[in-house]
Amino acid sequence: MGMALVDRYLNAVKFWLPRDQKNDIIAELAEDLRAQIEEKESELGHQLSDAEIEPILKKCGSPMLVAERYLPQRALIGPVLFPIYRVVIRSLILYFLLPWFLIWLGTTIFSPDFRIDHPGVALLVSLEPWWLACIHSLFFCTLAFALLDRSQARAQIVNGWNPRALPAEHDGNKISRGSTVFELTISIASLVLWFELGAFHRVFHLLGMTVTLSAAWPYYFWALMVLSIAIMGVACLNLTIPRWTRLSASLRLGLDCYLWVLAYWLCRNWPVQSLTGADLSPAVAAGKIAAINQILSSWAIWVALIGAIVLAFDVRRILRVEREASAPLSGSARHVTSANGIL
Repeated sequence: MGMALVDRYLNAVKFWLPRDQKNDIIAELAEDLRAQIEEKESELGHQLSDAEIEPILKKCGSPMLVAERYLPQRALIGPVLFPIYRVVIRSLILYFLLPWFLIWLGTTIFSPDFRIDHPGVALLVSLEPWWLACIHSLFFCTLAFALLDRSQARAQIVNGWNPRALPAEHDGNKISRGSTVFELTISIASLVLWFELGAFHRVFHLLGMTVTLSAAWPYYFWALMVLSIAIMGVACLNLTIPRWTRLSASLRLGLDCYLWVLAYWLCRNWPVQSLTGADLSPAVAAGKIAAINQILSSWAIWVALIGAIVLAFDVRRILRVEREASAPLSGSARHVTSANGIL
């Protein structure tokens, strides 16, 4: 029991520490806790329970307060709140400002109409809302943390904590069996549905109309079938070994590359060839075909952006697996385990 509580405490401290110093600081802190726990065990003559370890952790201080000792002093925002401020700013940039800029950049590159509507300097002026969002969000976020650091709320954040309320350590390389089963079920259902609908044919009858897809459609369909079968294979592998490894993470990267390239190819290749119906004139049909294909073509930029984000996460997963494989004794739980037999 004590293992889980101390490990959660070390993991909470580690979250707020500078990346290049995390392992060394956690090793030092784990050794200090080990000494205190061993001393208490010698005094009591038995292994400590969570309730007996809790006062030791309270004496060390809240995770943010402990991390404060290893952070450089800053005038505007103190070291207690600065780690939180850094996380908020990083999230703001990565999940709001950066995607906004990438969407603008993609629209500029892939949309001729946008460039025509914003020629020359007007193209940069179209980015004005983004600049304003950057300035306002960063300014007001910094102001809020500076005021919070000088208020009584800071003392409440530092002192009003409970070791038992610390979150459990998150294992980023563990694969949820539930999500794997869901992925496997969806892949099988999609495979069966596509064959039931006869999606390998180019001609469909839909809402009283006959839709003919391009000659390239059968190639896309069978490529999609190969992808579905490969996804089912990887899902079965993940059920057998519910943890990301070099092999499974690399396979996921390859499958995602394959998927998003297929999706981009479909959007850019105008898949609808002809549209006929009893009450549909050739001119109207041609207009509908152009509209459908144009919509799909406009989606290509979003497919490319989302695909790039997904692939970035896949690469990040592979790097995380590589780090874990190259440093098998790193991590707060391993430090405590090696230091104290009760943890």
